[in-house]
Amino acid sequence: MKKRIVAAVAAVITALPLINGCSLFGGSQQVTNAIGSYDFTQMELVQLNNPAEGQDVAIIETNMGTMTAVLYAEYAPNTVANFKKRVEEGFYDNKPFFALQEGVYAITGAANEEGTEGRTDDGQFIENECTVNLWPFKGALLGYSGQMGYCDSRFFFTGAIEITEENKKELSGYVDEETSSQIIPNELINAFEKRGSVPGLAGAYTVFGQLINGYDTLDKILWSGMDEKTQKPTSELIIKKITLDTYSEGKFTIEEPTADKYLSAEDIEKLESSN
Repeated sequence: MKKRIVAAVAAVITALPLINGCSLFGGSQQVTNAIGSYDFTQMELVQLNNPAEGQDVAIIETNMGTMTAVLYAEYAPNTVANFKKRVEEGFYDNKPFFALQEGVYAITGAANEEGTEGRTDDGQFIENECTVNLWPFKGALLGYSGQMGYCDSRFFFTGAIEITEENKKELSGYVDEETSSQIIPNELINAFEKRGSVPGLAGAYTVFGQLINGYDTLDKILWSGMDEKTQKPTSELIIKKITLDTYSEGKFTIEEPTADKYLSAEDIEKLESSN
């Protein structure tokens, strides 16, 4: 059953290239996918809720504008702790985005220009902290390391792909073999479509944050242009500075994602045929 559930989500989009021959979107690379262990009956889509009073907030200033994200230390304590430590020491200041898939993701936070190294306190990777409550919706922050199942200081912002009626039908069609009940709730499937998402990332990368504003800036970054061979951005994309704060009502604007910006099914088909 685990393999079938993983396949259901990963099959929403087939493999697109990342870097070093690794793929973000399913297939044999996702041997560490956590989806099969999820209890969907206990799911709470916390990213759809307003942040809690006192919740950690990261203000991310880039050369394209500013974004604000809440952090989920409750669900990803080790990933968030490493991120906060790196922010406090100024590690992310003037860090470039080193890889980009237009409309889908943008990766930053490397310790070298090539994007092949990250940073943690002990030099070891952080094991994934996946949960049924956090998903790769548009504007989510996901941990990355180049090593499946782990992350470090590197992370990426997610964009969105088109969720077709065929995709939705496939996702809703998986049932429990014992009870015949639908496994993936309609609440999640509808959220994938309404808020924008890259479902194939689910369970393979730690979701540790979510934008609450700055989606226009995110779109500028995601759609800024990329070299198709190297996946390097074709224009300068830089995190100028990240600062930490805590959430309180009225202190930060909460925006809805710009759901009209996504990689279309036609674009995905073109990418598939070119690889």
